[in-house]
Amino acid sequence: MFESAFGGKEVVVILEKDKEGPSGGYLYKLLATTKTSTMEKELKTIGDQGYEALGMTVGQTAMGGKELVTITRKKGR
Repeated sequence: MFESAFGGKEVVVILEKDKEGPSGGYLYKLLATTKTSTMEKELKTIGDQGYEALGMTVGQTAMGGKELVTITRKKGR
């Protein structure tokens, strides 16, 4: 989570291409929600689409609350 130029907070993800990785690359999705039950449903839905969870963290929302943030990926075409 980083401060944005407008005074809010944003999730920032830095990716580096693996030159020796598979051709076709990956597709990524970032999920963010305040409820674990919603995150569970969203992970199930995109898991059925072939995505895998890479990492999860807790971030602070602009309203002072907390949300779960998960980055996922699947092999590209």
